[in-house]
Amino acid sequence: MRLSPKFALLPSLLAATALVAPMPAKAQTAPSVQIGGFLQTSILWTQDDADKAAGPPRGVNQAGTAARSRTDFRNEVEIHLIVTAKAANGLAYGAVIELQNDNFGGGSGSGIDVDEAFVFVSSPRFGTLRFGEEDAAAGLLQVRAPTITGFGADAAWDNTILRTATGREGSPVLMNAINDHNDATKIVYLSPQFAGFDFGLSYAPVGAEGDRAFMPRMVDTLGTPIPASVTQRDRTGLTNEISGGLRYRGSFGGVGLAASLVGLTADAAANSVNATTGAVTTAVSNGRTLRDITVMGMGLSLSAWGFTLGGEYTRGNYASIVGRQPLANNADGTDRDASFHVLVGLTYRLGPVSLGAYLGQAEQDNGRTARGVAIADRRQTAWGLGIAYALAPGLEMFGSYNAVTDRNVNSTGGGGTLANRDIEGVFLGTRLAF
Repeated sequence: MRLSPKFALLPSLLAATALVAPMPAKAQTAPSVQIGGFLQTSILWTQDDADKAAGPPRGVNQAGTAARSRTDFRNEVEIHLIVTAKAANGLAYGAVIELQNDNFGGGSGSGIDVDEAFVFVSSPRFGTLRFGEEDAAAGLLQVRAPTITGFGADAAWDNTILRTATGREGSPVLMNAINDHNDATKIVYLSPQFAGFDFGLSYAPVGAEGDRAFMPRMVDTLGTPIPASVTQRDRTGLTNEISGGLRYRGSFGGVGLAASLVGLTADAAANSVNATTGAVTTAVSNGRTLRDITVMGMGLSLSAWGFTLGGEYTRGNYASIVGRQPLANNADGTDRDASFHVLVGLTYRLGPVSLGAYLGQAEQDNGRTARGVAIADRRQTAWGLGIAYALAPGLEMFGSYNAVTDRNVNSTGGGGTLANRDIEGVFLGTRLAF
C-alpha cells in the first residue's frame, strides 16, 4: 500500500523522537573534521557497435554517421569531509560531504560538484537518522554481487560508454543497483543491528537534489516559459519515493552470510517540460500514461577462505536504469511487462591480490504496437574478469575485461527500430585512497 507523502515520513519522525529523548549526561566533544577520499586514474579501450560509422545502432538513437575513438583516459576524484561530534546526552552527530569530479558536467568536464551531503544523528540504541543528499535505504542495505576495485557490471568502466539520457538505452548496462545510487535529497532511518538483522526506511519528495528546492517557479502559471532547470517541484520527474530494506549479516562455522530484501516505490512524472521553452504542461511527453515505479530486490552472499560468492535478483516496473525511469503503457493501451535482472559474482583475495568474475542477464519489455503486435524483448548479457593488486597501503593497480551483448535495443530514434549492440571494454588503472 502506497503511503501518502504526509505519512511517508512517520517512521523516520518516530525514530527522530527517540534519538532526541533524554539520555544520561556524558562528556561531549566539539565537532572535528576529517578529510579523505580517493583519486582513480584509468585508461579504457572500447570496441562498441555504437561507435562505428556504419550499420545499426550507429551511436545515440541510431543517428551517428562518424566513427568514434576507441581509447580514452579517465580521472575520477572524490574528496570526503567527515564531521563528527558527541552531545552531552551521548548522541553522536555530524555531517558527511562528498565532493566529486567523475567525468561529467559541462565545459571541460573537470568541475567539482557535490555528490552526497547529509547531516546525521546516531545512537547505538535507537539507530541513525540522516537528512540530506544520500542513497535510498534500499541501495544502502542491498546485498549485491561481490566486486573488487575498478570492477563490476555497473562499475566505472561503463561511464565512458556511449549513452543517451532521452532514449531507452539510458545506462548501457542494465544490471544496476536499485535506484542506481541516486542522491535525491531525502530523510533516511537506519536501525541498529539486532541478532544480525537491521532495517532501513527512506523518503524523498522529489527525484532531484541540491538547493533547487529553494528555486520555486516565479510565475503564476505552469504554461509560462522559463528555463527547464527550474522545474524541481513541477512534477516533471519522480516524486514521493519511498524505499526500505531488511538485511542480515552473520557467520556460521567460519562462513560469512549476508542477505537482503529491499524495495522502492515512486510516482511517475505527471507533467512534461518543453526542453526549448521550459513550458510545463499536464501532458506526458510520450503521449501515453506513465506507470508508477515499483522495484523489489533480493541478494545473498557467502564468504569463506578468501572466496566470496554472491548474487542479486531485481524485478519491477521500470525502464532502463533500475528504479529511475518509469514504464509507459503500450501503444495499444495495455501495460508493459516488468523488467528484471539476475547478476552473480565470485571474488578471491590472497594477500595483496584480488580476483573477480561476474555474469548477468537482464530483460526488459519493448511493448506492443498500436495493433497489439508484440515487439521483441530487449535481452542483455554482461560478463567480466578482473584483477587488483595492492602496491602499498591505500594504493592499488587494477585491470578488467568486460563484455556486453545487447539484443533488440529499442531506440527513440530511427523510428523506434530495434538494433543489436555488442560492447567490449578493457579497463586499466590505479586508485589511491586517502
